Amino acid sequence: MHSDTLIERERVICGKLRLFSLYLDSAAAVRARWATSQIARLAGERWKSSTEMWNLNSLFASDPIRTMITQDAAEADVIVVAMSSLDQRMPELIQWLDSLTAYKANRPVSGLLVGLFGDDEQPVGELDWTVEQFLGCAQRSDRDFIWCWMRQEAMADGGWLADSVEVLLSRKQLA
Repeated sequence: MHSDTLIERERVICGKLRLFSLYLDSAAAVRARWATSQIARLAGERWKSSTEMWNLNSLFASDPIRTMITQDAAEADVIVVAMSSLDQRMPELIQWLDSLTAYKANRPVSGLLVGLFGDDEQPVGELDWTVEQFLGCAQRSDRDFIWCWMRQEAMADGGWLADSVEVLLSRKQLA
């Protein structure tokens, strides 16, 4: 009976981990799905993970859909944005990310913004601009920011996510 009690204690749920991903193309969708599954795996069974995934074009469907997506993203613990090509600036994406600051009070602890940029074949003309803009958006919306250039080998090992996810989960557990 004593061992049953110990096992039960280990399975206590710490809380809910809300993951939100936005992708710009089909290859990026695969990467976003991979990243959210890696984050949920890193969180383990102690955190009940929920995931939402949207195409960037969904933001332009209608105002009610945009409002729903924006609020869900703002309240998420982790936002993953995946884009294969960085050949042009995406000011509409940055404006949307900045709009999340209006909702940051609904999230009790600092969150995480993960950028999954590029791949082995796409142009990188606006990488510096994109990283700089994402960093600013993350700071304004009370999120840590990490990013990864999505070469094939990046998906072979999700270790680059581990430290940031651990910091986030520690903050959430303390709250």
